[in-house]
Amino acid sequence: MIENIFFYFLLSHLIGDYVFQTSYIARYKNLKVGVLILHISIIFISMFILFLPSDLNFYNFFIIILLTFIHLSIDTLKFKNRAKKAFNSHTYYILDQVMHFSSLILASMLYKPQNFFILPEYTKIITLGLFNAYFISLLFYMIDGFSKPYKRDYLGYLFRFSLPFIKYYSNILFLIFSFLFIISSILIMMKKEEINTKSELGPLAFSIIITYLTIWR
Repeated sequence: MIENIFFYFLLSHLIGDYVFQTSYIARYKNLKVGVLILHISIIFISMFILFLPSDLNFYNFFIIILLTFIHLSIDTLKFKNRAKKAFNSHTYYILDQVMHFSSLILASMLYKPQNFFILPEYTKIITLGLFNAYFISLLFYMIDGFSKPYKRDYLGYLFRFSLPFIKYYSNILFLIFSFLFIISSILIMMKKEEINTKSELGPLAFSIIITYLTIWR
């Protein structure tokens, strides 16, 4: 049960911290207090809406408030140390997400749900799709050393986001579409004369592996 609840919290985190985090918020949340508060507000609203259909009593609402405060504390740490090189590396990005994920696990252990609007199995698929699309993409961008300005690769997002849905429907189709996505990505890179395959094929290959190991039916 805790695992199922974790995916609900992770989904709300991915929605608030990635899907609805615009380039403006990503750029200025570590520079302007107002933008940081806006970001935290989006995090809270994402959780509140996703958990609203469940038994959102005072205790559960307190857990959401607590998790919002923890998220604010983690982001404030980055805000206050934004000028330090160590806080602008892919190593700290991973540490930052580890802190966030740890808080999500804690909230999952404390939350006492009654029902959810979205079934757990579909929540897991959607969560993994967003994880593939956004989290892995940004992680490889940072590992790549910020070699170029980050741009949202919507076609890549679509490829990686769809993988869990395809895997849930059919293992054979998953293998076929994984191969087609890889070939398509290579052709797109050749057309763009892109020589850095790590930032292009890396997220897709990693998403395929994670999806294969995670989605079972």
